Amino acid sequence: MLYGLKDCANLTVKSKNTGKIALYSDYAKTSTIEFTSESVYAYNKTTKAVRWDNNRDGTFNTTMEIFNMDIIAMLFGSTLEEKSVPFMKREVCPVKNGSATLQTTETIKTGSLAVYKLDPTDMKTNLKEQKVGTPATAEDTYSISDKVLTLNATTFPDDTGYVACYYMVDTVAQTFTVDNVSFPGGYEIYGDTALRNTEQIDEFVQFELMNVKPQSNVTLTMDVDNVCSLEITWDILSDKNGDMMRWSKVA
Repeated sequence: MLYGLKDCANLTVKSKNTGKIALYSDYAKTSTIEFTSESVYAYNKTTKAVRWDNNRDGTFNTTMEIFNMDIIAMLFGSTLEEKSVPFMKREVCPVKNGSATLQTTETIKTGSLAVYKLDPTDMKTNLKEQKVGTPATAEDTYSISDKVLTLNATTFPDDTGYVACYYMVDTVAQTFTVDNVSFPGGYEIYGDTALRNTEQIDEFVQFELMNVKPQSNVTLTMDVDNVCSLEITWDILSDKNGDMMRWSKVA
């Protein structure tokens, strides 16, 4: 029977360390298995006559435009966890009658507040930083009570001024950390796909990559014109039996 293949495999990734399923993906755009080997030839004068093959290498490449954050953490040898972490916030406040009020409902971390006079022409450029002080007598100073900033009347002579406030708050988040000593572990990958025969019938296929390790090379391009594409290259290694891949079609 002859077959055609037009699909991207659904992937189940299992940790070799814990024996648990690390992730499942049915949303990759491409999945490519590639094996290479080195060849040595004996020549009959200038013509290749005998060939020896050795040093088989394998790679498994996956490309995704949507992805789970677990995948990115895995590439750094980390795990996604839920805990409280510091978040940077930026808030723009209008100055009215010499004061500005922060609208956040969260608790600002002590010592983290930074206040800048804001350029009203673009509402993005920070001008001079406003320091904690005595605004009644010193320019470019402010005092704060609860979340109300009192500003200097000379620095803000009318009601057209704005301040940009930067501060940290502790927020419960899904998070992972990249450090300089952790790298990806070993995994098994099961890929499910279908071959279609010339009678237009799909037949289930599963391939198993017995021992793979993702390369810890990560590029996340944030582009206003193009969708981010996450590309992962897995090195296919041999297992204890010397096997690298099993390809099976349901009979």
